[in-house]
Amino acid sequence: MDKLLILDLGGAQSYMLAHRVRGENVYCEIVPYDTPAREITARGPKGLIIVGGTQDSENDCSQEVYDLGLPILCFGGGARSAVRHFGGILGGTVIEDTPAHIDFSPSPVFEELTECDRFIDRCVEWSLPEGFTSVAVTKGDISCGFACEDKKLYGMQFYPEQHDPDGLKILSNFACGICGCEREWNIEAFIEQKVSEIREKVGERTAMMAISGGVDSTVCAALVNKALGHGLHCLFIDTGLMRKNEAGMIRMIFGEQQGIKLSMVEAQDRFLAALNGISDPEEKRAAINREFEKIYEEEAERLGQVDFLVEGTIYSDLIEGSKEPVNTHTDAEGRIGNVHHLEVLEPLRELFKSDVREAGLLLGIPEDMVYRQPFPGPGLAIRCKGEVTAEKLAILREADAIFREEVEIAGLGRKIGQYFAMLIDMDATGIRDGERVTGSTIALRAVNSTEAMKATAARLPYDLLEKCVTRITQEVPGVLRVMYDVTGKPPATIEWE
Repeated sequence: MDKLLILDLGGAQSYMLAHRVRGENVYCEIVPYDTPAREITARGPKGLIIVGGTQDSENDCSQEVYDLGLPILCFGGGARSAVRHFGGILGGTVIEDTPAHIDFSPSPVFEELTECDRFIDRCVEWSLPEGFTSVAVTKGDISCGFACEDKKLYGMQFYPEQHDPDGLKILSNFACGICGCEREWNIEAFIEQKVSEIREKVGERTAMMAISGGVDSTVCAALVNKALGHGLHCLFIDTGLMRKNEAGMIRMIFGEQQGIKLSMVEAQDRFLAALNGISDPEEKRAAINREFEKIYEEEAERLGQVDFLVEGTIYSDLIEGSKEPVNTHTDAEGRIGNVHHLEVLEPLRELFKSDVREAGLLLGIPEDMVYRQPFPGPGLAIRCKGEVTAEKLAILREADAIFREEVEIAGLGRKIGQYFAMLIDMDATGIRDGERVTGSTIALRAVNSTEAMKATAARLPYDLLEKCVTRITQEVPGVLRVMYDVTGKPPATIEWE
């Protein structure tokens, strides 16, 4: 399949851009800007996109990358980096966070663009290197785009994937016109290809997968089940760390609706014992992971010959994991990978979350399940600050259920990316029956996000928040205070731990 590679200089632009390229039915992947040229060649792209970088960043691709002879399109900081790399001079910022009219010179990357204002995040003055020509200018004859046809190198200081009314045409011109990519990427083709690959790789052997009921593991199980049928053994480990009524829902979805072979392991006491006395978030994750691993080993032995371990890793896990160790708060159950005698299958590793949801619908998974709330692998353990106990989990489970119910009643369930409650390790002082008492504090979190790479706090109606506070403090024993988190990502993460 034809593909492009996006070389990421930093920031979040590469992620958004990759979505837009795939939206043009052209497959693309994101790699760090310092990926060696030999590795890029081995991946076989038909073109490169260089994007990202902060205002003061001097990140740059190597000369070997520019010498590969591949067409290269640069956006924002990527365009400024290319100008600097070839000896151009960068000046100060002349346009920032404003729409501006741009006049385009004839260039294959700008074919069929309309005349209109386009939003510019940042544009600096530059003196272009020899062989570069200005092909886009804005107010005051400020150059904001260049072309170097000899090098097949193009750049612009605006991001068409976000603010440009017909910027997708720029991506299409580059991907299909200049690079010659065929529009081969779509989720239906992906499913058929993966089914074929899984059947060929696994053959008559068997695979095991732990499911959490989350979107990623559910879609992954449905895909592998389509390929292997009874060759897939799904395992649901009831950790006691699930949301209210979730264990029963998982039994119904997988057993009755999807017809997937499902084994249940009741392990609530085991996980509480493993978490006893632990307050540190990473130690919680490690303890939960160790317990998952033990159960995996036990179940693999019980089932007899099992050859593959299936994990619901998706592309955002890989991107975040390339910058820091992958946390165990992802949707895949535990993200073990340490059952040494099993080979790991990760059939969704090329998909963004939106791709995963589309695949789920095509695989016949109910819409409510496909669009259900994300849930971390370690479950409520990382939404329960401090030591995890059965009593604290019961409080958190009820408060979370009330919050989610009220958001759905208000008609906001599908309009907010993620919403949940947390139990804070902080005593609250209050009044009950005329007496001063102490109790628990609940924090509510609701964010708007499509892929969990960036998020903004949802501006929930005050009447909704007030109703949630009233119900939680009246219906959940021991809760005296409720707070609402309005911090975005960055600087915060979506989960508190």
